[in-house]
Amino acid sequence: MLSDQTLRYAEEITATLLGVDALCHAELLAADRDAVAAGRAIEAGRESLVVLNMARSQRPEPFASHADARQRLGELAAQATALPEADRCLYYDQLCRATRAFTRWREGRLPFREQIADFLTVPPEPVSVAQIDTLRTDLRRELTDLGYDGDLAAQCAAWEERHRVPREAVIETLTTYLDRAWERTAAVFDLPVPKSDGMRPVPESGVPYNARCDYLRREVHLNIDPILTGPALEHLAVHECYPGHWTQFKLRETWYDRGEAPADGLLSVVNSASSCVFEGIADCGFRFVAWPASPDTRIAGGLPRQRAAIGAGAAW
Repeated sequence: MLSDQTLRYAEEITATLLGVDALCHAELLAADRDAVAAGRAIEAGRESLVVLNMARSQRPEPFASHADARQRLGELAAQATALPEADRCLYYDQLCRATRAFTRWREGRLPFREQIADFLTVPPEPVSVAQIDTLRTDLRRELTDLGYDGDLAAQCAAWEERHRVPREAVIETLTTYLDRAWERTAAVFDLPVPKSDGMRPVPESGVPYNARCDYLRREVHLNIDPILTGPALEHLAVHECYPGHWTQFKLRETWYDRGEAPADGLLSVVNSASSCVFEGIADCGFRFVAWPASPDTRIAGGLPRQRAAIGAGAAW
């Protein structure tokens, strides 16, 4: 159980996060009005700081500028040092740092290296050649053991072709995996709602992501344009839904209503100290429910890791 002091603090920082989000939204709306007035197209698909808001009683703290928000975040960072729980002291300090960095970024003052360091609290450097080589070696070993020939590119292409799910069967296949994932998760976690409160898959095309969890609508949006394999859809069901993001959001919401969890858990905040942990929790879903591992599930996990490492290097 968290202390009353920490729960009160969480209410304050939640209002501050919502205030920074509201300030950003106001800027985006103003930019849209300017674009319309100048005859330019409105940029699509933009989001602010808070991408999921389950708060019902919390209201945004008003800020006239990003400088005002940074001053408030500095006060909250100082307050965090006095919280009784050491992990909360560390986390809220990092959260304040990340959100201050977000305000500087909104003002156009934050270089890419500082974005990585201050948003995510990770080393500001690309994945090393040695790390990529390790990912490549592990992936090649798995594929060779399964009998795939040729160089790594040929092995990966052959594996994907063998496990490819036809476009017209993707949603049915994902639904099957969602059913399995729910049953395994319900056996491990005390889920506070029936299965009818769970997620349903929605196909999408022409979007800049593979999949995303729309918790408020109880939808998992799936990009059906890329090659989709059975093992990859299995991983997606676990990551986005059970025991991944849906379970994470549901338990946060339930525990807050019981007075056992902090208010900031009602928000999903991007570019923040929680981002890596947030995705790591979802990515470890197989382990949480002791899902049987196989070479194909390991390949389905290793292939996107290697591609992400190479993509991160390209970003640098």
